Amino acid sequence: WGLARHFHYVPEILAAFFWTVPALFNHFLPYFYVIFLTILLFDRAKRDDDRCRSKYGKYWKIYCQKVPYRIIPGIY
Repeated sequence: WGLARHFHYVPEILAAFFWTVPALFNHFLPYFYVIFLTILLFDRAKRDDDRCRSKYGKYWKIYCQKVPYRIIPGIY
């Protein structure tokens, strides 16, 4: 949690991706789940941040200054 505030979503997205890899990109449908999950978790990270900001106030702001990335360190 020192790299990104919701870093635990990365393994979940990767697990979903590797679960669909046997489809070998022959069809879009298996990868719909990965895309849906990614959008869902990115939205959830924003909602979690909003909820934590209202709950913890200045302490959450300090934490966000120390850990500026939500999910992927150095990117987002």
